[in-house]
Amino acid sequence: MKTILISAISATCIFGFSPQILASTVRQIPKEIATVNSGQPLVLGLAPGYGLNISFIPTGETVEKVWLDDPSWVTVDVDGCLPGLTNSNCDRPGANVLHLRRIKPLNFPGLSRSPSGSSLLTVITRNSSGRRLYLFRIAKVSEIEYHTVEVVNKNQINSPFSRNSERAVDSQTYSQIERGIQVVIERRLLRRGSPLWYRISYFLSRLKEGYPLEQARIDSNISVDLVNRLHQLGKEPETEIIPTPLTTSREVK
Repeated sequence: MKTILISAISATCIFGFSPQILASTVRQIPKEIATVNSGQPLVLGLAPGYGLNISFIPTGETVEKVWLDDPSWVTVDVDGCLPGLTNSNCDRPGANVLHLRRIKPLNFPGLSRSPSGSSLLTVITRNSSGRRLYLFRIAKVSEIEYHTVEVVNKNQINSPFSRNSERAVDSQTYSQIERGIQVVIERRLLRRGSPLWYRISYFLSRLKEGYPLEQARIDSNISVDLVNRLHQLGKEPETEIIPTPLTTSREVK
């Protein structure tokens, strides 16, 4: 049965796109990108009214220690017990999932804040291979992009970017992305003729011409999360959708 999301209609009519609904609910991040060896902290957005989970379950790592440099607007909870965070007398220290929540700013005398208003989150984990240090920069955002971040091994990534970022996409991936576009149009999450529709159409045409996935994404100015979401929707079971032309010769501005 065809799914219709009525709550998205008003936003779609105005903007042609509903970011809250099209945003991927889970963001997968290779563990190499989030470690201190990557050179800079990975930025994660935290929106008002929504929590953010950071899960290390896919890697099999256990969280041993967590530091949050600016607790004036972010709280941290875990699914286990960590000394200094949940209970100083942990019988079985360790956790696998962190949960961040945005709160109304508090005033802590003597606490300095970053000029950008963000906060550094440091996480130390352990597994059979040893210990690992992760760095995240938690930033304030106005709208939710995802509710869970999974730290994964490279071979666990469920994303077209894991195998197509630097080369032309295979026919199956192209068909799934194309079908995902049809799904969001059918569900009235994307309005034909809107600025985003033209960017997505241009992205699809670049893929069809044989451009690598990442280059096509950059040229059309759309996000990785949006591409992943379109790919995900194109793989979901759905009633048959009659394909309609999306590509256009109109220049994307």
